[in-house]
Amino acid sequence: MNASPPPPEPPAGAEHGTAVAGWARAFLLPWGLATIGGGLWAALGLPLGWLLGAAIVAGGFAITGQPTRVPALLHRAGLIIVGVSVGLWITPKVAGELLGWLPAMIGSACLGVSLAALMTPLFARSGRLDKATAYFSLLPGGVIEMANIGDRYHANRAAIAALHAIRVGLIVTLLPAALLLLYPPSGSTAVPVTPVAAQVLLWLVPICGLAGWGAARLRMPTAWFLAPMIAAGVISGSGLIASGHMPATLLLVAKLVVGFSLGAKFKREAMRSLPRAIAIGIPLLILIGGLCAGAAIAVDLLIGSSEPVPTLILGFSIGGMAEMVLTAKALSQNAALVAAFHAVRAVSVNLLAGPLWARISRYPLFKD
Repeated sequence: MNASPPPPEPPAGAEHGTAVAGWARAFLLPWGLATIGGGLWAALGLPLGWLLGAAIVAGGFAITGQPTRVPALLHRAGLIIVGVSVGLWITPKVAGELLGWLPAMIGSACLGVSLAALMTPLFARSGRLDKATAYFSLLPGGVIEMANIGDRYHANRAAIAALHAIRVGLIVTLLPAALLLLYPPSGSTAVPVTPVAAQVLLWLVPICGLAGWGAARLRMPTAWFLAPMIAAGVISGSGLIASGHMPATLLLVAKLVVGFSLGAKFKREAMRSLPRAIAIGIPLLILIGGLCAGAAIAVDLLIGSSEPVPTLILGFSIGGMAEMVLTAKALSQNAALVAAFHAVRAVSVNLLAGPLWARISRYPLFKD
């Protein structure tokens, strides 16, 4: 019997061409659409225009099942820019004020973890999830960090990632609109009015990027945002450079990157596999967010803070760090304080999430 002839070799360059076409379809096309969406949203004068418009369009594209990928280098660059922009606000006076808020920051972090734990049995039973997945899905931590830690406790990492994307998307969509409605902006002295010189950014951004790389190697939570923010804050707060704001065009691109990255997380397969959990999770997340906002208002009344209530609500919120910081900047609130709240929460949640679950999962209420 004659052997069948071998399949023909692909023409030279065919594999390269296929890879380029795949990259164009998975990144360039949705990125272009997200940019158009962000521009239209901003042109309508809606809050967080570039970020939300990009997130909505990219999310709509991804949820149809189209491949939507964010190059890691682009995502990290966007986070570095946002982190540096916040760090540049920090002066020695601001740094001292942030330390004074440390007890409230720790309290906010403990509140978020406690509410997630308390809601876990209800969410698991109503959403038909195992208890570990429900718990790690409700925690106000980073998507990747919570999925990785949850995986160690046999939780469903795909479900965790999907529900965290919904959490961040929900808060970043609803909270700015609610704050604008309840607390119309009246201007804030916390915003530096002087742009940072281009020659300063040419050495500052690479240094902060190196700090992000080092923090990522050490597995620091939200490393590519938090470490550049701290590095820029130390440099600015020490007086080596004058505090100021990031050039508008550079920050606009960063908003697009953050929005596009958020939308790309809405994977069709994960969303379709969790209809009941999503339906139950949305009102629960709104409830947790409302309780956190109420706690922020209570703290403001209790201590008579000079900070505007929206700043504290954004600090106590369960949204993503970069998204809430950009919201604070868009609403002319104290973004440095909001970032500090979320930084303490990120570190606390990453440290406490696993050990706390190992302890409470021994109790009958938290057993499957």
